[in-house]
Amino acid sequence: MTDDRRRALRPDELRRVANAIDPRAEVTYCAPILGGLDAATYALDLEVAGARRELVLRIYTMERQRDGEAARRHWAAISGIPASAPIPVPRGVLLDAEGALLGLPSVVMTRLPGVPLAHPKSEERWIDELAAALAAIHAVDSAALPSDYRRGSAALAFAERQLVVNRPVAPGPLWHAVTRELGAVTVAPRSNGLTLTHHDFWFGNTLWTGERLTGLVDWGEARIHDPAFDVSYARLDMHLVLGPGAAARLQARYEARRGPLHEVPFWDLVSVLPAFRWLDDWVSGYHEVGRADLTNELARERLESFVRSALKAL
Repeated sequence: MTDDRRRALRPDELRRVANAIDPRAEVTYCAPILGGLDAATYALDLEVAGARRELVLRIYTMERQRDGEAARRHWAAISGIPASAPIPVPRGVLLDAEGALLGLPSVVMTRLPGVPLAHPKSEERWIDELAAALAAIHAVDSAALPSDYRRGSAALAFAERQLVVNRPVAPGPLWHAVTRELGAVTVAPRSNGLTLTHHDFWFGNTLWTGERLTGLVDWGEARIHDPAFDVSYARLDMHLVLGPGAAARLQARYEARRGPLHEVPFWDLVSVLPAFRWLDDWVSGYHEVGRADLTNELARERLESFVRSALKAL
């Protein structure tokens, strides 16, 4: 993570952004939004000719994102989802991939209502709404997406790439066990079809008003891919937050809407690979959205139990 994610924006920076959106705009509010790990994200309110606009400003601060490609990818992801899609998606307002306004690439989007819900009154309803949101994403007709919408690679090639980019600095026995098992898979796993996928679906990227899900954010990794990746990634999130049993409950609620998934243990192992490298940062993100009960030690214990269960089932 980078400390730049939480700095206050200067008045001159805010003026440049506001003017680029509308020369009549005046900034009335700007504050960091907690939870994101790979960018500086701000709630930004403008007044334009007496009307209020509630927006989100996302600034790509990480060194590997400063070429503007991540900003362009996020813009393309949200722009390509049709307005008729039954999912609450932010809409693009301004793209500055070159960093002309702030010295770093940025995107301005509409702001959806709600905040992440960390401690729901009803855990079962929470899980059910998360499963329903996943099912709604995967129900978007991929034919309605632009022909150049980002596409994921085939399952085995995708797994191989994930092993490379997520290799931990000091690989341990559990990492080597996952590497061996995924490397032994030589026949492509049975496909679940190709759908729109979010590719970073955890509860911190969902917004809630009360106990109702009202927004899905952080679409920068979205692509057309096997929906089982999304479900497995969400299964890991549930296991880390709620412990044993929660992943199965989420999957059951999803499958009640979309039908049985194939090859879930394979996708569980693929989806868990980033955690080997970034788990401590993930825990910091969980704390920022209200789950301070998830310590580094507990997260490591739950990660290991999730992985061992997938290895056993593969």
